[in-house]
Amino acid sequence: MNGSTVAVRGPQEACITTVEPSQAAEASVSHEELVRFFSVLSHDLKSPIFAIDGFSELLLTDYNAKLDEEGQDFLQRVRSSAQNMKRVLDDMSGMVKLLARPNARKPTPLREIVEEVILKYNFQIEEGGVKVDMPDQMPTVIVDPEKMREAIGAIVGNALFFTDREKGERHLAIDCSTEAANVKLCIRDNGIGIDPRYVSQVFDLGGVSKLDKARGGGPGYGLYLAKRVIESHGGALTVDSVPGTGSAFCFTVPLA
Repeated sequence: MNGSTVAVRGPQEACITTVEPSQAAEASVSHEELVRFFSVLSHDLKSPIFAIDGFSELLLTDYNAKLDEEGQDFLQRVRSSAQNMKRVLDDMSGMVKLLARPNARKPTPLREIVEEVILKYNFQIEEGGVKVDMPDQMPTVIVDPEKMREAIGAIVGNALFFTDREKGERHLAIDCSTEAANVKLCIRDNGIGIDPRYVSQVFDLGGVSKLDKARGGGPGYGLYLAKRVIESHGGALTVDSVPGTGSAFCFTVPLA
């Protein structure tokens, strides 16, 4: 017999199920097809979005004088929304492709990854007057650097989004410590915190969008991606949050 044999045990019996190679191949193809389907869907959705963006730009350029101030504002909002939707589709397409491929782990300086993330968000950090603290020295870890950069970036981006501007100084603290053969990295903010009703959902796909309706709900897939990436490295992502005080997201990755 060429298939794989799996024992399935119930309360009173055990049965043997044979998974033929063709079934395994079919499951693999289905996964690849799902990734391809999303790529095609993303491409098709971009066509009308590009049209909205292009025509709204044309109206703002050639017909701006014929619109009153309110009309100009509405049209600018239309264009901004179209551009934001393009970014969302690009980000989600990248997320699907990133999660679909196997990890390419190698020894990587953790500080190098964190610095790249901070550089990516440098504009938001400077514009918002966010104070960032991080240790001068961080160990080398065994990770897929591209995936880990996206995971840490999702956590930092979430922290910046929910850090309250009205509380005065906005603060982001990054610290790490060693635990046996792992490194524990924590990213802390002094933001609005998480409503206890939603803590258990924060890592679900779309879970973050429930946290703050007044700000548009926030990105709904970043922390989901971070959790999946960290778990694929054998770690766990946790959150400790106090409403009105801030949140701390911590996870472990293996030392080099």
